[in-house]
Amino acid sequence: MYAKGKGAVVPSDSQAREKLALYVYEYLLHVGAQKSAQTFLIHLILSPTLRGL
Repeated sequence: MYAKGKGAVVPSDSQAREKLALYVYEYLLHVGAQKSAQTFLIHLILSPTLRGL
């Protein structure tokens, strides 16, 4: 998936999780599911599992 080499930068798991969470949140807002987006955000903030701790 990522090029192998000295200059290749591979995102960490936590960066990938953050990017995916932001994508999901923005998607929920885009499709008009504001309440679901808000609930997702609350669970993301409060859940140590989702934060990767």
